[in-house]
Amino acid sequence: MTHKFESSSSVSDQASAWFARLQADDVSAEERSRFQEWYQSHPQHAEAYDRTRKLWMLLEMPAERVYSRIIADQSGDPKANSAAVIPGKNSTESGCVESNLSAHNFRIPIAAACCLSLLLTLAVWQLPLRMQDWQSDYHTAPGEQFSVTLEDGSRLTLNTDTALSVNFNEQQRRIELLRGEAYFEVAPNKARPFIVNGGRADARAVGTAFSVRKQDDDLRVAVNEGAVEVRADTSSTLVKVSQQVAYTHGRLEEVLNVENDDSFAWRRGQVVFNHQSLSQVLAEINRYRSGRIVAIKTALAGRIISGVFDSRDADAVVDALKTTLHANTLSLPGGLILLF
Repeated sequence: MTHKFESSSSVSDQASAWFARLQADDVSAEERSRFQEWYQSHPQHAEAYDRTRKLWMLLEMPAERVYSRIIADQSGDPKANSAAVIPGKNSTESGCVESNLSAHNFRIPIAAACCLSLLLTLAVWQLPLRMQDWQSDYHTAPGEQFSVTLEDGSRLTLNTDTALSVNFNEQQRRIELLRGEAYFEVAPNKARPFIVNGGRADARAVGTAFSVRKQDDDLRVAVNEGAVEVRADTSSTLVKVSQQVAYTHGRLEEVLNVENDDSFAWRRGQVVFNHQSLSQVLAEINRYRSGRIVAIKTALAGRIISGVFDSRDADAVVDALKTTLHANTLSLPGGLILLF
């Protein structure tokens, strides 16, 4: 683990990883010694670590600040209906309409619980991602896309915040999708099937074009050309052009016909959400940002949103959501935005 910290290309990532590690109960004396060596070896190391530590200290204050602002701002209930346009490439490509907006009076958790939630959002989320990046052959940062042609002629396009490894041998061409989403244009070779493994399920193809998205243990496979066999445990199914299938909750779902190409919208710089809760929308938007947007009120997180946004300008969505939902925002260091 220590070597991973020291070999990371980003000083900020090293600082975050060291800080998270030093909070653990099983930190050894040797690790603390290595940390001191790293900290003192360059002024940038000390600056990055101190900045990370100060960020965590600042998180002791936000809950009380948010509480005070909610009390001050909520003199009345939100309007029953509202609509706003989410900025995109032009007015015909982007739009956002909220539905099922009901009036609520909100209570927030105690300050300690709120602070703990924010701490977990940063710490638990960051370290596993950095570990996956170190294990991968190719990975992208939030908001970044990357394409590469492999030795067999197949072409991969990685969407935002994606990590994968490539393992080819004489019998098969195997991709381990560690997280995120990628589009695969597979060079035909019947003797060497092309397999994308997502942990508990995999997609097998010979010559085709398809996308695979992994979120935790869940997998979604959408086919653009040819056909793909998706296997999970003892189950398997064939997914054809304009179809998709999901592996979720430990089982393979029914194959669905899709009437549009929303599954591939990210390849043209768009993300589509249709009648989804705000918490789902934020989870998607956060894939395109280096920080996080968090809806801290349960009722707000459940509000229903439909629309399209430009994935290359994810921060612009915050202002649109703020207007649409009649909400307030609080920006904190590290790209953390609270929506309430």
